[in-house]
Amino acid sequence: MIQLTAYGERVLDRISMMGMWLVVVVSVYNYFICYGQYRRTRGKIHLVNIAQVVVLLIHRFLYGIIPLFEISTCAYFPLLVSLWHIS
Repeated sequence: MIQLTAYGERVLDRISMMGMWLVVVVSVYNYFICYGQYRRTRGKIHLVNIAQVVVLLIHRFLYGIIPLFEISTCAYFPLLVSLWHIS
């Protein structure tokens, strides 16, 4: 098993955080694309696509970005405790 130094752990945390932000940005971009297609065609499939994008966005935000911030800054600890006790 590989053991990282404290600096290596911080670097991996930052890389992971940037990846999560990239996923959230892409999700928001996909939402606007789906919404534009829905306005243009009024197709119900675009509503399903919008729902999928919103679920992915919420999942990535709650289980991706907030835990990384919590690990880095301990700022969201009460929120995470309440969410973990729900599930």
